This record gives sequence, C-alpha cells and structure tokens, in this order.
Amino acid sequence: MNKEVAIIHYHEIALKGKNRDFFENVLLQNIKKSLEEQDYLKVERRHGRIVVFLNFEADKQRVRSKLKKVFGIANFSFGFASALDFELLKKDIWNELKGKDIPETFRVTAKRSNKNFPKNSQEIAVELGSFLFEKFEGKAKVNLKNFKLNCFCEVGEKNIYFYFKKEKGYAGLPVGTAGRVMSLISAGFDSPVASWKMMRRGAKVVYIHFHSYPYTTKASSENVKALIKKLDEYQFGSKVYFVPFVDIQKEISAKCPSSQRVILYRRFMLRIAEKLAEKEEIKALVTGDSLGQVASQTLDNIFVIAESVKMPILRPLIGENKNDIIDLASEINTHDISAQPYEDCCSLFLPTSPETHGKIDMILQLEKKLNVEDMIKKAISEVEIFKF
Repeated sequence: MNKEVAIIHYHEIALKGKNRDFFENVLLQNIKKSLEEQDYLKVERRHGRIVVFLNFEADKQRVRSKLKKVFGIANFSFGFASALDFELLKKDIWNELKGKDIPETFRVTAKRSNKNFPKNSQEIAVELGSFLFEKFEGKAKVNLKNFKLNCFCEVGEKNIYFYFKKEKGYAGLPVGTAGRVMSLISAGFDSPVASWKMMRRGAKVVYIHFHSYPYTTKASSENVKALIKKLDEYQFGSKVYFVPFVDIQKEISAKCPSSQRVILYRRFMLRIAEKLAEKEEIKALVTGDSLGQVASQTLDNIFVIAESVKMPILRPLIGENKNDIIDLASEINTHDISAQPYEDCCSLFLPTSPETHGKIDMILQLEKKLNVEDMIKKAISEVEIFKF
C-alpha cells in the first residue's frame, strides 16, 4: 500500500548556497510546529524538497490549511511515496487513477534527482505516458500544454513520489530566519498586514500596542489580541507589549500646540518601542505607514517622526494603496477584526487640523517643554505583557 505524503517545494531557499541547510531546517521545524501531531508520522528533508508522511487518518483539509500558512513553502501536493521500482510505480499510479473519470488530455511531468535510477526524466515521462495512454484505452490524448491531468513523478533517493495537483503557498522565507522585529500594532487594517509581510520575509514579530484606557474603552486592546491570535497562525508563538499612553498624551496636550500632537505622539511611541526592542535584542521597528495615507504619513512627517530614534524603521506598506491593503487583510483573515469599531489612542485629544509638513526644529523646541525621559520611563514601568 502506498504511503500518503505531502510533498513540499520551495524556491528562494534553494538559492541560499552554504546557508541552505539552516533555512531548510527552520522550514522543517515550522512545518512540524504548524501541524497537529495526529496528522503526520514524520517530516523529512529529501533532496530539494520536504516530505510529510501522513497518518492514515490524517485530516487533509486541516493539513492543507496549515501548510498554506507556513512561509517558505512555494507549493505543496498531496501524493504518494512508491518504491524505487518503475514497474511497481506504474501499478501504483494506475491504482490511484482507475475508476475515476478519464481526462480528455493528460501529460506526465518527471524529475529525477536520484541519478542512480536507471531511467532519466525523459524516459520516465515517455514510458509512463505510453502506459497511461494504453490504460485510458486511447480515450485520453497526450497534450503537453493544454492538459486536464498532469501526473507528476519525482524520483528521490529512497522513494518515487507521484501526485496530480500542486497547491500554492505564500513562498517567502521561513519565520525565524531573518531575525526579530518589533511591530507597532493597532486594531486597524494596516499594521497587522505590515506585520504579516515581515513574517513572510522570515522575521519573527514581537508586537507593541499603545492604549489610552480608561479614557478609551478596552475594545482596541481586545481587538489587537484577536488580530495577533490570527497572525500567530503564521509564526507559532507571539508576544505583545501593552503600553499605557494616556499620561503622555495629557502632558503633550497641556504643553504643546494641538496641530503638533500627532507628530509628538508618534515620536514618543517610537522611543518607547526602541527601548523595549533593545531590551529584547531586536534590531528594527515595523510600522504600517503608507505614504500620504494620513497626516502622520506625509514624507515630511515621516522624516520628523523617524528622527526620534536611531533604530531602523521598516515600512512594508509604504507604496501600497489602501484597497490593496484591505484586500490582503481579507485574504489573511484579519479584515473582519480590523473592521470592528474601536478607539485607538491617537483618537484621544485628536486635533482638528493636524500638521502635515512638520518641522524638526519646531518639534525639538516643543520637546524641551516635556520631561521626555521621565515620561518614557513611567510608561515602560506600567507595561503589561501578553503571550500567545
């Protein structure tokens, strides 16, 4: 009886040269973390692919859903592991196809990574194609471009794998291969999508959320927890810092012009995030900024706000349109949570006409009126940490 398997392919990892083993091992561990233990027997690296040997009673729909969320996977297929015997392979393939509707057209796609196997890829494709043509009694025609059925056949070191369909993954790099970042997350659409994009490039994301409770409701923080729970399906373990921000806002509102408040708020947020990131040995911050989308995201204001910290700030959405961000939020299942009503901390003491072209000299003068370091220390001392 054939062993049921999920055959996993990657693209970018194959280009990593001497570091390829590291990337493959992290991907393998992430696959194991994502799956339920009862769904698989073992997960192994097999010459340019990773093979998940499925349990007899594996829930394939669950496995499919999980694998689609593992970054680094370019595509995967449910198939079978046959012995290194061509005649047995033909029988195994036909056992899976007989009794099913005969396709109008078909092709065989063969790949041989085991160079000791006596037939090369072309020979495997031709002989297997001829075999299937006979079994289909001439009712299915070979067509290499417009085919209804594609029989994939891969000859490995220990097995020959065959399958009939590829399913796309998100590709990218395995989470944990590109270091750690701290993402400033709100309950809106942008920052969760920005965090997801950083995971796709291999970064492990630690979150920080600023709230103004009890001046605003707990809805923002609760929505953020729900968002991180969704995002955690892509990185398998998350932490979020909840930072009380209302005292800082009150101080700024009392001593600075209303038009400059948002710029000052954002500078304090970055400073606090930088302090906590340094504590975590994190080397970059992440925001959901999209150029020109709101007042704080004009080029002038981005410059003035970023001047407050030395740590690099990554902005994966900087060139994205809002509709594209919302579409991606729908795809990764954060949309409905972000669409719920909430009050974020910046809605408190919000100016009617926020500055869109901030001047660094003016902001530095205004900050001289504030006890910047004491305000930051107080906020950090009241931080709450929540782990998933």
